[in-house]
Amino acid sequence: MGQDGAIKLSDVARATLASLLRLGETTRKDLAQDIGISFPTVTAALAELGAVGYVREVRREQGARGRATIVYGVNDAAGWVLGVDVGSTQVSFFARELGGAVLDRESVRHKGDPVAAGTLAGGLATDIITRHRRTGPLHAIAIALNQIVPRDFAGADPTPPISLTIVERFAAAAGLDPDIPVLVENNVNCAAVAEHQNGRMEGRDDAAYMQIGVGIGLGFFCDGTLIRGGQGASGELAQVPISWTAGIASPRDAIERAFGSSGLIASAQKDWPAGEAAPQSSEELFALGEAGNETASGIMQRHAVALARIAATAATVLDPSILVLGGGLSRNAMFTDMIAREFAGRNQRTTIEVSDKAGDATVEGAAILARDLALRRMLNPHYRPLLTRPTVWSA
Repeated sequence: MGQDGAIKLSDVARATLASLLRLGETTRKDLAQDIGISFPTVTAALAELGAVGYVREVRREQGARGRATIVYGVNDAAGWVLGVDVGSTQVSFFARELGGAVLDRESVRHKGDPVAAGTLAGGLATDIITRHRRTGPLHAIAIALNQIVPRDFAGADPTPPISLTIVERFAAAAGLDPDIPVLVENNVNCAAVAEHQNGRMEGRDDAAYMQIGVGIGLGFFCDGTLIRGGQGASGELAQVPISWTAGIASPRDAIERAFGSSGLIASAQKDWPAGEAAPQSSEELFALGEAGNETASGIMQRHAVALARIAATAATVLDPSILVLGGGLSRNAMFTDMIAREFAGRNQRTTIEVSDKAGDATVEGAAILARDLALRRMLNPHYRPLLTRPTVWSA
């Protein structure tokens, strides 16, 4: 065993497992060619991996000369990882095998207190861990929070951040084995990871994801790596001043208050014609706009222009090849078309698209980061991580 409780593998076995995860089900010949080692060496590495339960023989394929070729794959019992999203209204879970297959998904609503939600999530995680004990070892957990996650919890004095309190409550309620690493990341960054791995940003080394909903935030990749910044607060668009004029108040969350979903509804209720019932949600406002209500479409247009200009500002600084819109406000095509038109008038270099992932992107991204951490620890130096300096909590 290694220091973190994981099985210690030889260097060639790590290289072979990394290749198998990258190629999928494959043969010894293809593995040897991919890694650049001899056939006998890869055979010995597969035997080592098979002995610890990481690799299995999937099937035998009959060759042209009558000889059977063995096809290998990652064993279902090689272990698994767990992604957790402690959101503003619900906690969600996404469990997947080390080989990538989905094991479990679950969501439960909570009352809004983030610390209490951490405790709730820990209790529910215990049930999930118990349910999948036969799947093999739990290699890592990643928790997504709608909070700033510092680079290092140990340096968070004098006042511990709320993100640390939530994670501590989660770990206490879950009764976690201290050998299981717990990665902690901001929710928008997790959604950006999901989009980058199998969404609109896939295959783009330099790409940005902008969440527009209750909050407004940005997650971005540079040269294929998620960028977190020096203090873990990159992409916190809520901290950008809403005005550059000294005489206009601009608290740190002014942009989010004005142009998040709550600001949209507040604007609608303020500007709605007297004597008419104002919409109470963004969905109601969008439905009225689509039905041709001029007041609704005017409010939508004004709000869309503001969000597009925020996006264009971010794109000017980061210069991504693509910017993807996600979050609750991105689910109305009329509204996102308004944003895209304004954005395109200011930036012709960056493509702007809308996510297909709905509400599961954050917890899916957390599970991807949990797997990323597990593989980095198991396969170093034969695995290139998405996140080079993650925040990992330990008791």
